[in-house]
Amino acid sequence: MFLVKLQSVVAVCFFAATATKVDAFAAPQVVPASKVGGSINESSATPQDIFEEFTKFLIDHQTDMISKIEQADGSENAFSRDGWGAFANDNDSIDAQQTKSGGITRVIQGGNVVEKGACSLTVIRNGVLSADRAATIQGRQQQQEGDLVVQEGDIYSAAALSVVLHTRNPFVPTFRSDVRIFLVKSASDDVAAAWFGGGSDLTPYYLIDEDISKFHKDLKQMCDSHFPENNEYNLSHQKMKQLCDEYFYLPARSEHRGTGGIFFDDLPATPATLTFVQDVATGWMPSWLPIVEKNGCKEFTEEQKHWQCLRRGRYLEFNLLYDRGVKFGLANANPRVEGVMVSAPPKIAFDYNHVPVEGSEEERLLKILKEPKDWTV
Repeated sequence: MFLVKLQSVVAVCFFAATATKVDAFAAPQVVPASKVGGSINESSATPQDIFEEFTKFLIDHQTDMISKIEQADGSENAFSRDGWGAFANDNDSIDAQQTKSGGITRVIQGGNVVEKGACSLTVIRNGVLSADRAATIQGRQQQQEGDLVVQEGDIYSAAALSVVLHTRNPFVPTFRSDVRIFLVKSASDDVAAAWFGGGSDLTPYYLIDEDISKFHKDLKQMCDSHFPENNEYNLSHQKMKQLCDEYFYLPARSEHRGTGGIFFDDLPATPATLTFVQDVATGWMPSWLPIVEKNGCKEFTEEQKHWQCLRRGRYLEFNLLYDRGVKFGLANANPRVEGVMVSAPPKIAFDYNHVPVEGSEEERLLKILKEPKDWTV
C-alpha cells in the first residue's frame, strides 16, 4: 500500500498555518406586479423588489466566494470566467436596463485543495412558461385563496448561485450548495409571486464524525434563529434536513448521495425569507473551510483515492438521473451543456459490484448513506 505524495499537501498545510480563522454560520406574497417598492421592508416590498435585491446579492457573493476559495486553494490555478448574455463583458454588473438574461460560470481545475470546482451565477429574465413547466409548478404550488395560479404563457424570471467543490484529498468532503429565486408574473393581469429555494450539503468519502456533526449543528443554529416553533412558513431545520435526505437519494442504489445538510424549495419570497436565504449563502465558506484547514494535510493511499472516485461515480449518477436543475437546464432549447454539467466530478470510477471490506471505514460510510442519522444530537 503506497502513500500518495502530493505537492498539494504542502500548499494546504501552508494555508492551514496562515489563513484567517473563519466562524461558522453566524404563502407567496402576491401583489400587483407594477407596484414599485423602496427599500426591502415588510410593508412595501414587491416580489420584483425582492428579486432585484437578491440578484444583486448573488452577483456580489459570487465574487466574494471566489476570492476565499482561491486563497484556500493556494495554487496558481485561478478560477476561469465564462460570461454570457448580460455578463458577456469582463465585469460583474447586471445589465443596466434589467431586461437581459445572462450568467457567469467560474471554474477552477487542478488546484491544490479543489481538484475541480465551479461557482455559477445565472439570471434569466422575461422567459415564457411552457405548458409542461407551468404544470410542474402547479403540481408543487400550495394554493391559498387569492394566490397567483401559474399558467402557460406567464412571464418568469429566475436567479441562482451555486457552488460545487470536488476536493483532491478524500478526507475533505465535496461541498455543494445553492440558493435561487423564481419569479412569475401573470400574463393576464398585474399579479406576481416569487419563491426561494436552495440548500447546502456535504458528500464525504470518509466519516470524520466531529466535522460532519459541527456542519449540521451550525446549520441547525442558523435555521432555528429564523424559524422558531410554529412559524408561519411551517419550516424547521428538521424538515429541511429531511427534505435534503429525500432529495439527494439514489433509489436504484437504495442509498443517499452524502450525509446531507438542508434543502428547501417553494419558500415564499418575503423580506424575512430573503434574510434567511442570504444567511444560508454567507454561511457556505465558514462551514466548509475549517474542514479544509483541519484535514487537507492528511496523507492518503491510492486505495483511498480510488474509493473517492467510486463515490464520485454515485455523485454523477444522481446528477444525470435525478437532479431537477440538470433536467431543467438540458430541457432548454440550445442548452449551455458545459454550464449545466459543470458540477460533474473531474475523475470517477465504476467498479463492477464493488463491496467494501467488512468493518472498514468505507463500509461504515455506506451504512450511514443507507440509513441517515441525526448529526445534531
